[in-house]
Formats: sequence, structure tokens, C-alpha cells
Amino acid sequence: MGKIRGGIVEYGFVFDMDGVVIDSNPDHKIAWESFLDRQGYAYDDKTFDNMLSGRTGPTSLKLLFGDDLSDELLNKYLEEVDGNYQDILRKKVKATPIAGVHDFITVVKNGGHRLALATSAPPLNIEMGLEKLDMKETFEIIIGKVDVSQGKPHPEVYLKAVDRLGLPKEYCIVFEDSKAGIQSALAAGLPVVGIASGHSKEELLEEGVSMVVDDFRGLQLETVLALVRQN
Repeated sequence: MGKIRGGIVEYGFVFDMDGVVIDSNPDHKIAWESFLDRQGYAYDDKTFDNMLSGRTGPTSLKLLFGDDLSDELLNKYLEEVDGNYQDILRKKVKATPIAGVHDFITVVKNGGHRLALATSAPPLNIEMGLEKLDMKETFEIIIGKVDVSQGKPHPEVYLKAVDRLGLPKEYCIVFEDSKAGIQSALAAGLPVVGIASGHSKEELLEEGVSMVVDDFRGLQLETVLALVRQN
């Protein structure tokens, strides 16, 4: 059973970052398109959706350029892509949150539940994103790219997040927007609420999410807890 504190059963709410907490997919598309254009690589939205979204940079680059990509080139390319995105974010006074996420997280915290962030993003992207969202102190657990040896769709990032929360996975649920992220969470044995910020609701349902919403506006805590209890 989950931990009981003050007579309340604690549940774990595990959020991906990009496309779930921060509305960053448009900026990431610009960052990748700029990089790939300089490499002479033909780019379209399908490239982003199927090869880049939700994955770590190294995984994406090897999908694009092959597993024999040298470490030297991989690191050079990573710096360029991350630098492109960070330049975009740096120019913003505030980042754009996924609609309703602040209010929903407030309800979760007021309900006595636990919050974790499980993302493929590197440390500076996480730090800058959360700062520009005024969410630096929101998540008690943060698992990012540097904390795992295998990126999404491997389940490691979600298994580590749940382990760090100290809760049974039967008492946890994930919020994801990408196909790779959903596959990662499901492989970890966790139910998923799909956020349709980058894919259609139909696409996310095909991946096996328990429910799908456009964003967090109107999402009820009890509705989410019911999904956990059914798992």
C-alpha cells in the first residue's frame, strides 16, 4: 500500500517536462530544424514526431545519423541543438506553460500527494525551463538525461523516478505527450494520462494511454486517482 500520512494515502504524480509542463515543442522544432538545415538533412514534422520528440539527444542523433556516429560528432551536435533551444528560451521573459498545469499541480500538492519530473532534457534545459515557469521548487524529485544510461522509450527514467519517490508503482501515474515517453512509462508498468500537445488524441490512445486530454484545464484530481486505483 502507498504511504499514509495524516490519514491520507500518498500518490505519486510523475510528469514529463517538454510538452507536458512547458509548451516547448514549437521551440524544440525550431532548434532541431536550424541544426538539421545546417547539416543538409531534410526535415519535416514527421521527423520531429517520430524520431526526436520525447527522446534524449543522443538517441535522436543516432536515429538520424546512424549508430556509428562518433562520440566527437555526437557531442558537437548535441551542443549545437541544445544551444539553439537555450538561446530561444533565454530570450523569453517567461516560458509558456501547458494550459492549466500550475492549477492542477497546486491541487495535487494540496491533496498531500507527491510530484516528480522525469524528462529526457539535459540539466540546463531543465533549470532554465523551470525557472522561466516559476516552478523551481515544484518537484521534489527530478530525473533528467544525465541520471539515466538509457533514454526513453526505455523505462529507466520512470523506474528511477518512482524509486526515488519511495512509493509502490501501483500508487503512481505518469503524464506524457510523446510516443517514446508513453512507451517508456508503460514499460515501467505505470498508467499514463496523455497530453495532446504534440500528437492527436487518437495517436496517443493508440499508444495505450488510460485517458487523453488537450491540457490540464478542467482535469479533476479524483479522475486521475481513479485511473491509478484501476491499474
